Amino acid sequence: MYLYWDQLKQELSEQGQNFRGRDREATLLWMACGSCNGESMAILGAEGPGKAGYNLLDFLEDEGVRLLWHPSLSETSPREAATIIARILAAEEELAMLCVEGSIINGPHGSGMYDTFDGQPKRDIIRALCDRAQYVIAMGTCSAFGGIPAAPPNPSESCGLQFTNEQPGGLLGPEWRSRAGLPVINVAGCPADAQTMIKTMSLVLAGLPLELDKFNRPLTVGPCLSDGITKRCGTAQKVGYACVGCIGAKFPLSKPMFRQVELPQRELPVLLPPRAPIFMIPGSDAAGNGAPCHG
Repeated sequence: MYLYWDQLKQELSEQGQNFRGRDREATLLWMACGSCNGESMAILGAEGPGKAGYNLLDFLEDEGVRLLWHPSLSETSPREAATIIARILAAEEELAMLCVEGSIINGPHGSGMYDTFDGQPKRDIIRALCDRAQYVIAMGTCSAFGGIPAAPPNPSESCGLQFTNEQPGGLLGPEWRSRAGLPVINVAGCPADAQTMIKTMSLVLAGLPLELDKFNRPLTVGPCLSDGITKRCGTAQKVGYACVGCIGAKFPLSKPMFRQVELPQRELPVLLPPRAPIFMIPGSDAAGNGAPCHG
């Protein structure tokens, strides 16, 4: 059953044990991996002011959360952020919530070096941070299930935190649990709806029971639902498209418009001489001499 946000807020105040009422301070670390950073843009209010309380700055103030680092918001440099991460891993800094956006990149050849932070594969840093966090939230379909980067042929060897498309596993494996005893909470969407992200984090901080479906998406909030009642987020409609099903674990393969189409060679149109490169730079010719660039 979906709940109105006013009803949720009442339950938070009456029943919830907020981190502010505990000895432990509520802290938040946001890490961006292989994606367009759409969730950051959504939760920072890139579309405009919107409703009060439905952006990250209002959330931090209203809930009394201390932001350790956000790559698009913090003034802290990446080098200083590396020090913060080191303190978390050394158990010198508590981490209440770890929010991850973007697919986990394992390429090339399983090394993870396509996506690095402070000279290390970012996926290794994410894995270590997950083990230190009370709660881990995958913000968006990419971090939840792999999303567009994980679609075939998946040259970046991408996956989600605990799923690869519909298959349990991902970076952490299906049996992994956070320090609070929960799997990764998957707030799916492309991008995830800002209100849904805020609501999910508020419920987590309140310590209320969080019911998850088989893909670890929160049922109480309703992933990608802007008000918890309407069964659509409006993201696609804003630009004139019907719903593209972006909260699904199989997205983008769930929609024909996103599938890669490979025609048999005999059906390919012949637009260039057979030996011509796909793209040519100055100094090359149609016979293939010179330095072709294949993108």
